[in-house]
Amino acid sequence: MPAYYEADLETFVAENAADILWKLTKANAGERFPLTPQAIQAWNAQLPFLNAGIRHLLAKRQEARDWRVLLEYSIPIVGKRIDAVLLCPNVIIVIETKTGASQTSAIRQVDEYALNLACFHEHSAGRKIVPVVVSDGPVAESSARTEFDTLIEKCRLSSTSEIGQLLFEICQQYITVHQMPIDLNNWSHGRFQPIPPIIDAAVALYSGMNVFEIGHACAARETLDLTTNTLISIVLDARTNKQKVICFTTGVPGAGKTLVGLNTVHRLEIKDFSSFLSGNGPLVNVIQEALVRDVVRREGMSRQQAALEVRAFVHNVHRFADQYYGEAKKVPSQRVVVFDEAQRAWDEQENERSGRPRVSEPEMMLEVMDRHSDWSVIVALIGGGQEINRGEAGIAEWGRALAKFPHWIVRASPAVLSERAGDGFQLFQSSKDPFPDRILEAPALHLDVCTRSIRAQRISDWVDCVLSGRKCDAAKVADTFDSKPKLTRSLETAKIWLTANRRGQTRSGLVASSSAVRLRADGLEPTFDFQQRFEWAHWFLDIHDCDNPGCDHRYCNDVRASSRLEVAATQFKIQGLELDWIGLCWGEDLTWNGVKWVSRRFNNKQWRAVKATDYRRQTYSINAYRVLMTRARQGMVIYVPKPHLDDKSRLHQELDVTAAFLMDCGTLPI
Repeated sequence: MPAYYEADLETFVAENAADILWKLTKANAGERFPLTPQAIQAWNAQLPFLNAGIRHLLAKRQEARDWRVLLEYSIPIVGKRIDAVLLCPNVIIVIETKTGASQTSAIRQVDEYALNLACFHEHSAGRKIVPVVVSDGPVAESSARTEFDTLIEKCRLSSTSEIGQLLFEICQQYITVHQMPIDLNNWSHGRFQPIPPIIDAAVALYSGMNVFEIGHACAARETLDLTTNTLISIVLDARTNKQKVICFTTGVPGAGKTLVGLNTVHRLEIKDFSSFLSGNGPLVNVIQEALVRDVVRREGMSRQQAALEVRAFVHNVHRFADQYYGEAKKVPSQRVVVFDEAQRAWDEQENERSGRPRVSEPEMMLEVMDRHSDWSVIVALIGGGQEINRGEAGIAEWGRALAKFPHWIVRASPAVLSERAGDGFQLFQSSKDPFPDRILEAPALHLDVCTRSIRAQRISDWVDCVLSGRKCDAAKVADTFDSKPKLTRSLETAKIWLTANRRGQTRSGLVASSSAVRLRADGLEPTFDFQQRFEWAHWFLDIHDCDNPGCDHRYCNDVRASSRLEVAATQFKIQGLELDWIGLCWGEDLTWNGVKWVSRRFNNKQWRAVKATDYRRQTYSINAYRVLMTRARQGMVIYVPKPHLDDKSRLHQELDVTAAFLMDCGTLPI
């Protein structure tokens, strides 16, 4: 239901407030959550002054009687509702009301709503959108200018008694006959176009919402739907025919593989016997913490109870394998497991180093799920070019393990079956499976559209061109972006840019390669010991500031929050996750020499180039930056240091050449 109430302005002012309140209450009855006394009090308080304000507008502009007002209009991306939306011929007024007399930070909230309309709502693109806060109490203002100032207007403030005059002034300023009017009848049913952030998606799915209700209007939505439905169909067929099936789903960085996996295990048809597994510890921890906080908030249970409930759904794959693999031959309760980033499963050497059996993790998973007497399914989500650590077996290890399980059927994306697949990304060596008749190619299991980056959906193409050294191709791709990546030689400038763009409730953060150890001179610490000790759930989930007096400040005003811009996350901490605004801090561990990328390691005294024969270590360096360069949903600034010349531990010329190359690839200097 897009809005609880919708009417033209003439009907709205003529209708009895009690009748409107009844319609709002009735509409809320169809929601998952009960109506609170606070909501009823807010409606009772806002209806009189909203009615009076619109009457004032009608008295001055009689043609406004056919304009429309929507109350409690849903913004599915953030799971919230706008108090009121006023649709004028070519202007959208977004109204947030605060009826108390205490201070409020509602500007951030209403800006977020307006930005979601500007960026994502199909009938709002290119329209004048004016956020408005109506409050008789003090309102915390923000004067920072951002890239988003071209998308929405500066928030206007009004008291409850002056809202009518403000609405009239907005209409006088912005309404023009030179622009095609908004289709008022279709606007409220317009589709929202983004895929939500993965943390928000996990919370929405776990709480019972359907992420794809947002109605993605572009090809990415269709691909995500098709892939999810294909996986569900495979699972149901396996159950019907009592088969054991493994599916390999691939996608470009940011294409939504994790989202597809989460959505799959939440589908009602298979939810009761499915689990989501990942070897990505930070992703598991952050999603678990987000779910725990949401369950505590919604259901009022203790954190301990919520944690037990949540961990039955999201597992660390290493712990899952350890729990079931071994002499006890326990049969898992799950019939379907989704293994995120399955190419990062450990090989047998890494397992042995960790004190586990000398078999690969793919073999462990197949052996465990094979214990079911009739049917089971493994969904392996594969990210290309994202192997970033020692011991990650790659997709080929799954092919070797499958040779020991000839009765398992393989449903695979063409990307892992083709002989053109990159090294380590081909399921069966030379496309030779000892049991070729069991392989079924499934084109629907490949996701080829980046959904993470809202304003540059070809960002993965651009990153691939940059890291392949194809600067002309990169520049051409960058020319298609609404907002090109930025570049600066000053960390302070990067932080100012990130802070300025953090309008609404968006988040920003710094990222860096774990091998860029001389960023310590800039006050950043990417080393393993520090990164392991830091509490990353707070970095991803907490708010760096808050001036709302009604807040308990449990998860805000935290210096550990990403937007504080004091701690940079490495590729190991942010892989699979994302932020709105990313500041990528480049290091000497990967520099451009005019011909190719050169990978280096620092020995506490000087940088040494990685040997040309050490192909795996070079690949890890490239992939680390591939991960870091594809984490932004809104925009990215790249900081390439320009250190003091007397610092002999820095590679001054190499950094200069790298910065010049990135600018040739289409970045804009700031």
